[in-house]
Amino acid sequence: MENDNADAKWSAHATTYSSVFGSMTQYWAADALQIAHRDILEKLDHNANSGVPFHFLDVGCGPGVLSFEFARRYLHKKTDIRITASDWSDMMLQEMTNALEDDPALRPFRAAITPLQADGTTLDSIPTASVDAVGSNFGLSIIIDRTPAWKAARRVLKDDGLLIVTAWADKSSHLIWFDKLTDMFNAAGGDGEPLPHPSLVVASDRERVLKELQAAGFRQVKSYCTTHTVVFDDSKTFAQATMSNPSGVKFLERLTKEQMEATLMNLMEEDSRKNTYSEEGSAATTTSGDVVADLSPTLIPITAFTIVSRK
Repeated sequence: MENDNADAKWSAHATTYSSVFGSMTQYWAADALQIAHRDILEKLDHNANSGVPFHFLDVGCGPGVLSFEFARRYLHKKTDIRITASDWSDMMLQEMTNALEDDPALRPFRAAITPLQADGTTLDSIPTASVDAVGSNFGLSIIIDRTPAWKAARRVLKDDGLLIVTAWADKSSHLIWFDKLTDMFNAAGGDGEPLPHPSLVVASDRERVLKELQAAGFRQVKSYCTTHTVVFDDSKTFAQATMSNPSGVKFLERLTKEQMEATLMNLMEEDSRKNTYSEEGSAATTTSGDVVADLSPTLIPITAFTIVSRK
């Protein structure tokens, strides 16, 4: 993701992202906090004993998925907890604020969660060594040059502070789809350099982000891989949402909407057929062999990494 005009790009996509991708990313928000649970409890207990409030900073929070999960798990503890949810996009923050106002299950967390519009690669408005734990549920890992973000996170953390981030796996189904779209984009020709595969830029293998964090000065860096089968209402909804995503709209400079939608739907249906069964068949095909979506639930295995480290 480019940082230039990040607010405008993601703000225009905020409502769609919240409704389609928010429910998808919640799996790894839960994974990340469960993986780091003992480390978090250790920090909470230390702060409770010293009488110092615990400060959790969610960077690139989007509609608030990780902040909400943190609140559900830990706000009942005796420790005084402050959650700062930061994002480039004011409309993403508005989506989070709306959820805190409108959802009775989230309403009790309103006073503990503070929205903050901030550039995640600098975090200029966050004082140095003021945060006990930094979390980011894909918000930082999709940045093309992640190094400044890791340095900013390390700056704001207290000594021995926790960094908990998630990153899409380079071999995950949806990254393979985007790599295929990239091949189509590059084959279409046009001005400029060919696009690199997204799997090499905004994703990770088990070592890529780990080594970046080590190079940025983090220690005790560990990477964990989890896979979830995500159930989408249908492939068409996901394809259309992807075409409005700032990370996906680039493809429309050379591909038509019809091309991109059909390609994504066919790839999704192909993967979903491995997880569904019907004696009548789950999808029709055209004479060319392309899959025609029947708007039935689409089940896609998606893989991501949780990387936990300390300053």
